[in-house]
Amino acid sequence: MDALNAFLDEMMRIPSPPTSRPNSMVLAKPQPFNRTRGAVANSFFGHILLHTVTYPECFPTESSKVALDFSFMPDYAATWSQPYLMKVFNTEEVAFKTFLDDFNHPTIPPQTETVLAYTQEFNSHSRTIGWAKAPLMILYQHGLKENVQLAVVMSNIQFTSLRTMQAMALKAGQTIEGIRNTQPVSKLQCPNHQPQCSVPLGFPTWSTQPTL
Repeated sequence: MDALNAFLDEMMRIPSPPTSRPNSMVLAKPQPFNRTRGAVANSFFGHILLHTVTYPECFPTESSKVALDFSFMPDYAATWSQPYLMKVFNTEEVAFKTFLDDFNHPTIPPQTETVLAYTQEFNSHSRTIGWAKAPLMILYQHGLKENVQLAVVMSNIQFTSLRTMQAMALKAGQTIEGIRNTQPVSKLQCPNHQPQCSVPLGFPTWSTQPTL
């Protein structure tokens, strides 16, 4: 018993290892990002970065920083963010800087099908981009196919909004697509059992020579 007490006394005299001091600094929670670009966006990401630096134990990886961003972004499910969101869900590493670059310059696929399909996809992306109307109009016009883009430029219209530009592009696209999809001339039987020849639709034909 005396030996046990002596051992416990010896253990009590051994200094305990210093405990890590908890971070006493408390930062205000970042405000949800409202899709506004410029100074507001820079302030939002500055606040996020401040959290990652102040609480490094909470955000030890690049992916955890991206996840913190998503938690304060109402449009986290936007098309441009899907690749990063899936990587976070799959616990894959994500480069935070690459994420920020793509956030500031999200890509919108150019027109590959009809003008209507491109316009619908563009509008879906543009709602999450939040850019002003002037750069959006430039981006929309540059994404059009060359022939539609030329028709928009040749209209000589001073577009005041993205909506008016899209209306003109849709009109030009319908005209161009209508010409492309026009039925070829019909094959009608020529008189006297001759081989078929091409006769435009609506052109009058006779079984015999007309009499004057």
